[in-house]
Amino acid sequence: MDKFSISDIRTAINQMVQITWKELRTIFKDSGVLLILIIAGLGYPILYSTVYLSESVDEIPVGIIDECGNSFSRGFASKIDATREVSLVGCVNMDDAISKMKSRSIHGIIVIPKSFSKDIEGGKQTTVSLYVNMATFFIYKNIALACNYVMLEENKNISLKRLSADGLTEQEALASAEPLRNKMNILFNEGNGFASFFVPGVLVLVIHQLLFLGIGMVSGTRREERANSQVNTKEKVSQREVFRHIFGQGAAYFLIYSLIGSYILILVPRMFGLPHFASAWDIYRLLFPFLLAVIFFSQTCAVFIRNRETGMVMFLFFSVILLFLSGLTWPVSSFPAFWKYFSYIFPATFGVEGYLKINCMGADFSVIMPEFIALWAQAIFYFITASFSYRYINK
Repeated sequence: MDKFSISDIRTAINQMVQITWKELRTIFKDSGVLLILIIAGLGYPILYSTVYLSESVDEIPVGIIDECGNSFSRGFASKIDATREVSLVGCVNMDDAISKMKSRSIHGIIVIPKSFSKDIEGGKQTTVSLYVNMATFFIYKNIALACNYVMLEENKNISLKRLSADGLTEQEALASAEPLRNKMNILFNEGNGFASFFVPGVLVLVIHQLLFLGIGMVSGTRREERANSQVNTKEKVSQREVFRHIFGQGAAYFLIYSLIGSYILILVPRMFGLPHFASAWDIYRLLFPFLLAVIFFSQTCAVFIRNRETGMVMFLFFSVILLFLSGLTWPVSSFPAFWKYFSYIFPATFGVEGYLKINCMGADFSVIMPEFIALWAQAIFYFITASFSYRYINK
């Protein structure tokens, strides 16, 4: 086995620096790659954070058909209208309400029956009907939440009046009307906002996908140019030189995204009031192996990218898959076993999980040690596979 001398180490470092510099020049000379890696890297986080800035869907227009039409039913309707989630719109009848529903001027219909107050005063059960547009989940959830809250409060108030009329004291009536009290404590997302729940994980996916697309475009362009060239430009390289090329090219992307990644994961959450419990040091510690794993993973996938357009196709294909596998749209615990293990292929899986734990839940770094170790394992594994990929492309 050859021994390394000081001159060999110096030569290797110089060669890697030259490869890094060459890759950086390639990136900044290619307007398409520059747009993806730099401009999109700076703009996408702002776009996502701005779109969901309001956090929740409020003042949803809902049609109200009050067939009872007395002070009691109007009082009940005004309490629903006073909620943050709903804004009531008067409708003459069901035909009028359906017409407004189809034109999307309202997203739900509440029908108070004619016997509403009579049934309640007579001690009978009455029914308030709710029709909701299920095309958008958050609209349905917020309308149902507002109506259920008001109905529960009204049920309690009606029970208190009846029990007080039977001679019970105020405390006895309250204990009888509400024997089981619900006290909800919302952790990690006190405002119950969609942005605080969704955007932090998407920020990690943005880094993963932009790096994947940028590296794929550069690799595809390079292979396309070689295929179109009449001169054989493939280099016969030794194993040591393969490692130097992988490190050198990867270093170019690492230098760029160590800055942009810090901006995305540290600065953006603070700019838009998203959860940001982790220290900058802890985020850097997680970002370091995550970037390495993503870069080497992308360099490995370069073997499948024969032209510039293939990288875009693979980017679009993986984007939807990564969103589902990240656990942001469906809990990982409910995944079928195959998809749960399949998600371990992608660095984004561990990156999203680790980042959410330390930055959104305030966990200590020791809690994300499994994700941290998994990212380092991926970085090592994908470095090896990237070497095989590079050798195959240049054989």
